[in-house]
Amino acid sequence: MAWQRAASLSSIKDGAVIGVDVGGTPVALFNLGGTVFATHNVCTHALALLSEGWIEDGKIECPLHQGQFDIRTGKALCAPLTEDLRTYAAKVDGDDILVDLDQPGARPPVSAAEKKTAAPAAATTAVIVGAGQTAAAAIRAMRAAGFNGAIDLVGDEVHLPYERPPLSKDMLFGTGDLAACTRLSEADAEALGVRLHLGQQVVAIDAAQKQVELGSGTRLPYDALLIATGGRARRLGVPGADRAGVLHLRTVEDADAIERALASASHVAVVGGGFIGLELASAAIKRGVAVTVLEREPEIMSRLLPAPLGRAFRRLAESHGVEVRRNAEVREITQRGGKLGVVTERDTLEVDAVLVGIGLEPHVELAASAGLKVAGGIDVDAEGRTSVAGIWAAGDCALHHIPNGGRRVRLESWHNAEEQGAAAGRSIAGAAPGSAAKKPWFWTDQFGLNIQMIGSIGARDIVAREGDIEAAAGAVYRTLDRDTGKLTGVVAFSAPDAIRQARTDLQAATPFDLDASTAVVLADDEADETSPEAAMTAHPSLALTKRYLWPEEGLTRIPDWVYTDQTIYEREVEKIFHGRTWNFVALECEVPNPGDFIRSNVGPTPVVVARDKDGAINVFENRCAHRAAEFCRDLSGNAKEFVCPYHQWSYDLKGNLAGVPFRRGVNGKGGMPADFKNADHGLRKLNVTTHRGVVFASYCNDMESFPDYLGPEVLREFEATFDGRKPVLLGYYRHTLPGNWKLYHENLKDPYHATLLHTFLVTFGLLVAGNRSLMLADPTGRHGVMASAKSDGKAVSGDAKKEMRAYREGMTLEEPRFMDFIDEFDSPWSVTMATIWPNLIIQREMNTLGVRHIVPTGPNEFIMKWTMFGFEGDTEEMTRHRLRQGNLMGPAGFLGLEDNEAIKFVQDGMLNVPNGEHLVKLDPDIETGTADSLISEAAIRAMYKHWRQEMGL
Repeated sequence: MAWQRAASLSSIKDGAVIGVDVGGTPVALFNLGGTVFATHNVCTHALALLSEGWIEDGKIECPLHQGQFDIRTGKALCAPLTEDLRTYAAKVDGDDILVDLDQPGARPPVSAAEKKTAAPAAATTAVIVGAGQTAAAAIRAMRAAGFNGAIDLVGDEVHLPYERPPLSKDMLFGTGDLAACTRLSEADAEALGVRLHLGQQVVAIDAAQKQVELGSGTRLPYDALLIATGGRARRLGVPGADRAGVLHLRTVEDADAIERALASASHVAVVGGGFIGLELASAAIKRGVAVTVLEREPEIMSRLLPAPLGRAFRRLAESHGVEVRRNAEVREITQRGGKLGVVTERDTLEVDAVLVGIGLEPHVELAASAGLKVAGGIDVDAEGRTSVAGIWAAGDCALHHIPNGGRRVRLESWHNAEEQGAAAGRSIAGAAPGSAAKKPWFWTDQFGLNIQMIGSIGARDIVAREGDIEAAAGAVYRTLDRDTGKLTGVVAFSAPDAIRQARTDLQAATPFDLDASTAVVLADDEADETSPEAAMTAHPSLALTKRYLWPEEGLTRIPDWVYTDQTIYEREVEKIFHGRTWNFVALECEVPNPGDFIRSNVGPTPVVVARDKDGAINVFENRCAHRAAEFCRDLSGNAKEFVCPYHQWSYDLKGNLAGVPFRRGVNGKGGMPADFKNADHGLRKLNVTTHRGVVFASYCNDMESFPDYLGPEVLREFEATFDGRKPVLLGYYRHTLPGNWKLYHENLKDPYHATLLHTFLVTFGLLVAGNRSLMLADPTGRHGVMASAKSDGKAVSGDAKKEMRAYREGMTLEEPRFMDFIDEFDSPWSVTMATIWPNLIIQREMNTLGVRHIVPTGPNEFIMKWTMFGFEGDTEEMTRHRLRQGNLMGPAGFLGLEDNEAIKFVQDGMLNVPNGEHLVKLDPDIETGTADSLISEAAIRAMYKHWRQEMGL
């Protein structure tokens, strides 16, 4: 026996507790009327310090989940506790408290109440259907109440009864295990006399004969039957919901699958903004995974809680980097390579996994077939009795006996499972009801906070918040009945004292006195909350700004992750290419006749551009609606229909599904369901517009007109090139660049480099310091035009020549016609490069014309598709002239090769020496926008101002 000094008696007030460290062991010291007791300081249920708990009547209440221990004996007194607390011998020597960790604390003698014999059994055999937490609570209560008959426990899972809250918490962090969740171990089952029938399903209940039938054919007789079947995770009922990577949470196996998914994911979608959805989001964020929550309602939890409370939970999630999208109903889950596409009305979100938390469907089929009264749950009284004698029900499958908001509801909570299970168990044993039912209580652990709710909160209740803290540790929300003003519930964010006080406050018969409190009533409508803090917290961009912080210097610094990060790239596909943009897809002259088609892209997404027999141009995704095959394999051609090579589903030139082989099956067997309609399974169609022979497509159905999209200044330059003459196709280039797609936009908004990199440009006066020039940026910053008027090169000053190392004095052309400029355009410029956001470059280098189509394939690579054109009415010599000057461009041209190399060098620098920033400070007098100097980066800054807004950064 080794006594160690633990503390001073004078340091502990009477009726108080302190936490100390004794030889590396956390110990709680209690002073009860001058007598000192010592216990382990960590709750046996969860990692909470008992020294932070509440002492009352010789009991210590855990601050986390309100479990209570007897301070003198360490005995666990209530749920969720199942394991007693270790006690240590303690004594006082003067002012010193001494503790012996090797000797348990002295236990008081057994009281007369504890020696009292239990009530006699009211039944001889009990069968419990459903081997979960509710069943475990019922079994313990039955035995404690004196039931000494046989107990058969049947469960369709192979596991012993376990509690489910850890599934969405510790299990997803890779730190939990099934043993820690188990509520009834094998030793417990043996000690309590429980016969286990695990991994078996009850297929029928014969209430008249009092028997249950198992799937194996075994019949179990009963005198008392408890139905505790719980429920199943509600499935996402949309096309593609059965794809690998779409995961639901209900069982240990489900939790294992989600944990494995999080281990390898960079971005997940969570469908459903309820408690399970937010706990899944919390687990993902803790593991460094980006999260987008999709909630179909205007506010999360709107069917459960008042809007201000739903808003508080949402803002907590957003403040930790979760993007929450409301009014976002999922329509389909698609497959895009190794990614899943979550299709909503607005766009398609590409993610690594889809985690679904949209509620629970109660298992009530057995109850209904046995004749029990069922209405969204099994109807029971306060003791769990159903409408059929001899049958009880409890837990997630049963209604709560007290109406909430005027109607009976199920309470899917840990607390209700314990309370209803125990009440039913006592009733089956024939014991008197326990103490008065406690107010419904619930807890959820999210983003490092323990959030507790007590009471019966209705969706229409008024919400008042105490203090200025919102959705953070210490925040307390009180809910009041809108008609009576009475307190209905309290929600406390890591504030257990408020829950303890609420137990008393909720008993009050009078309205809650708001005037006497510090609480502030919150508006139902978020628009009414105008404080800067609320606006900032509610901003949807917060999800990414927490994860990707822009340098404090602002637009003059661009971080590397803008160009190299996979999550950023995926968001660009969603927000930009699939967002509110017009994307170039073709020239009309590429599909001049009915039936003509070409393959194209919107961002990385493959599409088909086809001219229908009525002359209209249609754009639709190149992905079969059946099994996702790219059905169009030719780069271009003429067709009456498109036939998928895999299963021969056929589509017309508008993208409608025309035919399905064996749709009706063969000989009355197989085939599609009777309600299958071709009209519901066409290809995904895009919004289409054309302007001056150029075709654009958008995933957004309410896009502004193309002229409005460009704005008057850029439109003027666009129409100077596409001037009403009909374009004629001359040919293509196509090549891949090992760089980020935005670098090409930057390159053509960067006249600075043009005066330094390109020998041909500066030597022959096409774009050189001293020329009349312009770097135009439209007011949004997304579009731009680099323009210059050709000179003979003689205007270059001696000082400028010294600055431009690319300048070559005396260089001449073997073919002088190469530099001939035929003034055919209504424009003061001989050279223009228009960047039309997000994927089009229009080049007019003197008389050579082309469009460059940017096709990103990832953050570090993109394809450049060049289409060279002339006009109807061009003479043969003009066509030759355009082709001759075409040597300026292309992957091996006099200019293009240098740009391609420079882009590669920039990307290499970021990948090989990462986590840096780009300096874009040239021309500081113009923060963003148009510059009349070639030595400017104002247009680049303008582009990233727009990019940040679109990306929510």
